[in-house]
Amino acid sequence: MRARRDGPGRTGVRRVTTVLAVALLAHAPVGAQGVDPVAGAMAPTPPATARVVDLRETGDTGTVDLHADDSLHAPRFAPTDTLAARRRVARALGLDVVVDPRLVPAVSLAGSPARGAARDVGAASYSWCRNGGAPKRAAQWGVAVVFVGGNLGLYEYFRNAWWSGERAPFFINNDWQVKFRDQDKLGHFLGGYVLAEAGRELLEGACMSEKKAALWGAAYSAAFQLQIEIWDGTQRMFGFSPPDLLFNTFGQGMSLLHAFVPVTRAILPTFSYAPTEAMRRTRAGEITSELRPTVDYSGQAYWLSIDVDTLLPRPARRWWPGLVRLSVGHTITDWVLATDGSQVRANRRWLLSLDLDPLRLPGRAPWWVATKKILRHYRFPAPALEITSSGIRGLPWHR
Repeated sequence: MRARRDGPGRTGVRRVTTVLAVALLAHAPVGAQGVDPVAGAMAPTPPATARVVDLRETGDTGTVDLHADDSLHAPRFAPTDTLAARRRVARALGLDVVVDPRLVPAVSLAGSPARGAARDVGAASYSWCRNGGAPKRAAQWGVAVVFVGGNLGLYEYFRNAWWSGERAPFFINNDWQVKFRDQDKLGHFLGGYVLAEAGRELLEGACMSEKKAALWGAAYSAAFQLQIEIWDGTQRMFGFSPPDLLFNTFGQGMSLLHAFVPVTRAILPTFSYAPTEAMRRTRAGEITSELRPTVDYSGQAYWLSIDVDTLLPRPARRWWPGLVRLSVGHTITDWVLATDGSQVRANRRWLLSLDLDPLRLPGRAPWWVATKKILRHYRFPAPALEITSSGIRGLPWHR
């Protein structure tokens, strides 16, 4: 969201008053009650004058983005200023300060960090964590119930959908380059990432600090996916797959990378799916096949979605719309034929497309922010370029 500025009807006297108010606020001492839980969230600005700009409506914690501008002689922030003091300065300028630093990559201004680099904000992000007492205990019990219930539900799903076939003594299956061309491995990557992120979000809701929540979330994801591989090892149809375990780990690693190296958050794994003709005919009973949505690999596409404007040099960002991301994806041709349900070896399809970032949509109600975080992992339909061994072609609308 672009910061709101004084409208055209404001007078010159009002502007002068605002600058004077900013000067007083910026140099006023901050009492014990003004100490922000996000320590060291902002580095001091360069010696040039500065103003507050381009604050994005993405979450529940405030930070301030600064850049040099000789047209407005606003005061510099001191290195000792807390984030609360910086918020007051921004509000004196009539600007909104509503951004979650966990969702905004770090950028640089003349070689110095210009956005907050604070990471350990989990326990400070929720009112019940700050207030403590019964609300905090209720949140922790609620998170525990969600963890237990969610894991039981997932286990029951896998038990019925994957582990109900013929059993076998435990064995290892190095299933590289099978008929669906490793498309399943990308699903394991996304699953490892999403499970780790979900674990982090829940643990933060239980008032654990963000870094600890990220570590425990990744550990939870690793343990849960490891048990799946162990159970697969007792099924004659699957076996224990070291490649699957490797891609699980890649997904968990990306979650940790996002937590500890903020600039990497500009690259996000996403997913899209549209049932294939073979899937539709299988559901209708017209053909017999083993297809179900989880193994309809030809209808699945896995993407790396890139938040381009945060990676561009500052002068170039104005030319790239913040709502739009660049996406690189992978899918395959049909590996189950719609004619008779027989299986064939698929070919790889690489995709290049644009995507929308739901976090850039307006609105900051808690339920809407949570919805946007979930939607961020879905790649919305858009035109695309498809690259295969046969060449390059344009797709007017790729699911």
